[in-house]
Amino acid sequence: MKRITVVLISALAAGALFSGCEGGESSSPSEIIGSDVSQAEENRAFPASVCGVEVGNAVEKAVSLSPAATEIICELGFSDRLVGVSDYCDYPDNLSVPKLGSPENPNIDEIMRLMPDAVFTISPLSERETYMLNQANIKVLELPVATSIQGYSDLYAEISTAFCGYETIGEKGGRKSVQIANDARKALEKSAEDVALGKFIYVTGKLTIAGADTFESSILSLAGENACTENGYLSAEAFSGDAPEFIIADNALSEGEISSNSTLKAMIADGAKVCYVKSRAFERPSARTAEVFAELRDATSE
Repeated sequence: MKRITVVLISALAAGALFSGCEGGESSSPSEIIGSDVSQAEENRAFPASVCGVEVGNAVEKAVSLSPAATEIICELGFSDRLVGVSDYCDYPDNLSVPKLGSPENPNIDEIMRLMPDAVFTISPLSERETYMLNQANIKVLELPVATSIQGYSDLYAEISTAFCGYETIGEKGGRKSVQIANDARKALEKSAEDVALGKFIYVTGKLTIAGADTFESSILSLAGENACTENGYLSAEAFSGDAPEFIIADNALSEGEISSNSTLKAMIADGAKVCYVKSRAFERPSARTAEVFAELRDATSE
């Protein structure tokens, strides 16, 4: 297999660069996916299971209908294998491939004309569309939704497996995809090291508060403790936790919208500081998620 160098797009995550499908020793990676893979299977790269779908060979031509998947594919050094992306994929800016709709309304005819080996998506396609693609021998790889740091790692593991399979590294025979996933997680954790939030809440663009089981909470909890211990997204009025030191808010919200909510206004009156971050960091899990900590570092040091 050709040597591929993997480059992190985000400068903030550059402290933990990953190599591509071949490379040196790994630091005892823990298994993330494919825990039932036998030793015999570990000794060859393909076929491999990706998102529960058997992939017979490394994906050479790919369509991505998910902005997060597109960013990770490019981050891992496989941008030259993309032959199409969704209408919402706008990063990296130098991608010059056809736009092929969205998971809700994909341009199936054009996808089938391009004949990729696989279509990556996070939102599921319809049964009919999946059937049509499968009949054309195009794999539909429905990636897991990241709701935690583990889910963030799983995205990297699944995507890299599609391109690297069960390739092994080092004398101990660890999985390359596991190393890539672990490195992605470590880079994200490192980016939060010098940010201290104490107790916080995260307010979405809909003026709801992100609970303990949300992706926003999982990421921000690398730098503090979510004062909202309930699950899901709840109205500010339903919040019953301790007073937060920081209100982290979607930067689509204005100061007027924040202060127009009586509960949030009372928190600010009690000393909570409002910091704004781009919601993209949570909506598109990739190396750019780490940028939220650069925004918070600047905001909390003022």
